[in-house]
Amino acid sequence: MVDEGIFLIEIGGQQIGTESFKIRSVGTGTEMRIIAQGELTISTEEADETIQSALGAVGPTMSIEAYQTRISSSNLEINLQRRGNRFFSFSSSDSHLEEREYRRISNQIPTIILDEHFAHHYFLLLPHQFIANKEVSVVAPRVGQQNTAILSLGSVEPLTIGNERVQAQYLELNVENSIHRIWTDGQKRILRVEIPQGSFVAYRVLGPG
Repeated sequence: MVDEGIFLIEIGGQQIGTESFKIRSVGTGTEMRIIAQGELTISTEEADETIQSALGAVGPTMSIEAYQTRISSSNLEINLQRRGNRFFSFSSSDSHLEEREYRRISNQIPTIILDEHFAHHYFLLLPHQFIANKEVSVVAPRVGQQNTAILSLGSVEPLTIGNERVQAQYLELNVENSIHRIWTDGQKRILRVEIPQGSFVAYRVLGPG
């Protein structure tokens, strides 16, 4: 087990749900395989929905191989697979079928998945956090977008989570002028994510596991 936990999710200062997740690894070095699973439970005035995700990656840089997400309210399922230098996405629901293609830009520019409201996906940035102004390619499967982003390393600063005060490394991801603020700790755990442009905050519940 690499990591597991729970995030509380807020939009506009109001708690709208929770995210539970588990990240596991098998093997070492270039043969290492990472499996990350998450479940979002969201409640809004419009609907209640459960969103499940599963991600597969390989190697110490956590290169994406496959991704799947399912949304209960719309019966939507998205499956993404890497084939060479392309990622092919197939989405299906009760009302539509759609195919999309995303490009793997180069070996030097990693492709990561940041699916909407999933905070644990930011762990894919951690192998690249100490490279100055690292360029990454961000795929958001549910909204069907691919953008170029720049990851930069900030300072270590105190962060309060619940009743605990911890020292956290601050990271900043600039996705097409939308700033994603990320805090992580020495155990390579994502502690908090903020996207001010969308009034989104996810903060971790610290505790056993």
